[in-house]
Amino acid sequence: MIQESQALASFSVRLPVYEGPLDVLLRLIEERELEITAISLAAVADQFIAHMLTMPQPEPQTLAAFVSVAARLLLIKSRALLPLLPSADEEDTADTEALVEQLRAYQAYKHAARFLHMREEARLRAFPVQPPPMPRPVSKTLPLEGVTLETLQRLMQRVVLRWMPPPPADTMIAPLPFTVQESMERITEAVRARLRVTFNEVLGQSCNRIEVVITLLALLELLKRFVVRCHQPEPFGEIIIELFPEEERPPMESANEMEFVE
Repeated sequence: MIQESQALASFSVRLPVYEGPLDVLLRLIEERELEITAISLAAVADQFIAHMLTMPQPEPQTLAAFVSVAARLLLIKSRALLPLLPSADEEDTADTEALVEQLRAYQAYKHAARFLHMREEARLRAFPVQPPPMPRPVSKTLPLEGVTLETLQRLMQRVVLRWMPPPPADTMIAPLPFTVQESMERITEAVRARLRVTFNEVLGQSCNRIEVVITLLALLELLKRFVVRCHQPEPFGEIIIELFPEEERPPMESANEMEFVE
């Protein structure tokens, strides 16, 4: 450094951010007191060439000292401008972390394979499943918006005709044993007297399919009017009929309800 200072003693740099000897410029940049990106190395080279042209005979020591200083300045600026590459230690750390993750995954698969092998040896081929989500609470109001009595009647007629084809034209049709209105009154009286009855108890000893259909229509109409409510403790089990509490009944749109078409 002392030899370079002596060789470049006659050369001074004049830049917008610095003015002085070249070796001092290098020291300031290396000590981070001056940003290398604010220095134009092309301007430094042009000024040194102009300085060499003013000399009667170029001195090799001066030229070598400038090349040495300029090479260090160029290296520093290239490192400042180019992105930094990860060091060998950082690469080794990344490789080590990736290897650790792979080993953890291997241990997890190995543990699962050992568990499945133990179940296979114990002849346990059934695995627990996640239970289904709990059903949402049933609303106290029946979703019967847009459903009219005529629609229910047509649907029930389709069901009856599917299982009971219409009789021939010359067949005498027997009158109905009772009407839907009469069945509704019978169900209402039963639940008011006993608070809780079953559908089979309402049917009694009747085994006529027509009577079953009429009783079912009557029950549906009572459900629609919120006179009774039903629940079934288990699939295909007994249907329990209860009186719908008056304090839980929704307000009716009109006092006079539409009578079911008998």
